[in-house]
Amino acid sequence: MGYFRSGQENFVLKDIPEAIFSSFNEDIRPRLRESPFLRLPCDTIPNQRTFVYKYLDDDLLSLVRKQLPVQARKQILKASLRGIAELHSHDIVHLDIKPDNIMVNYRGTGADMTVDQVQIIDLENAAYLPKGRCIKGMLAGNDNWRSPEAHLKGELNKPSDIFSFAAVCIYAMLGKVIFGADEDLRKHEAQGAFPYVIRLQRQVSYFGDRKGFNGLITHIGDDEINCQVLGFLWDDRVADYHPYKPFLEWSNVIDDAEFKDIILKMTNLDPQQRVTAHEALEHPWFSGSEID
Repeated sequence: MGYFRSGQENFVLKDIPEAIFSSFNEDIRPRLRESPFLRLPCDTIPNQRTFVYKYLDDDLLSLVRKQLPVQARKQILKASLRGIAELHSHDIVHLDIKPDNIMVNYRGTGADMTVDQVQIIDLENAAYLPKGRCIKGMLAGNDNWRSPEAHLKGELNKPSDIFSFAAVCIYAMLGKVIFGADEDLRKHEAQGAFPYVIRLQRQVSYFGDRKGFNGLITHIGDDEINCQVLGFLWDDRVADYHPYKPFLEWSNVIDDAEFKDIILKMTNLDPQQRVTAHEALEHPWFSGSEID
């Protein structure tokens, strides 16, 4: 990746592997119109397979560490969700929703910060999945933000983006990477546990109910090993020897009924029961969070 300046504007140069370059130009770009919530190439260097993008100031991963005002966090999240909704309306699934793929232009710092623009980036690896199609058998996305079905290499579609976005919302509002490689994960890994199983245990423990769990089992289908793993994790979800309390019981969300409600709607273990991006945008928690 490189940078250059032209006049008063800064730009990003991103070299793209040939297969991805072709796929984006054939399947993704023609289906998307210019949007304030999606970063699309503003130019291309075809013989070098290079996309040119407008530069944005910072990503959400970094900004959360700078003590953003609550309203700014909600503005960034709602604008990001509008970008996801735009993709989904064209049957495009991002597959790698995470805070460092949400870029922000802003002014000021701390309580005086003003959000000017928010865009979802890294659309080159997105997939066009018209009705009836999905991706399966692929470990898509980042470990820390991946949905349960993605960890299990099951069928992926729009609901997988929604689960990942819910994890981003929790990070933005609480400052916690809840599926991250923390001390607890490293301890279990040292004892021989697979990292993806630890993350799945957290997902089942935080967000699982019987109906959602059964839906996930159905979604995974005839993968007997993964169904056995999930069964063990379900039985183990409230064990005394791990600290994974249900999300509803977290002390830092217990008084925020609207936040709890939208997160649980986006993290249903059953992908078919998660809210859509458009439905989530109508939720009361996002009201009054437009960028001026």
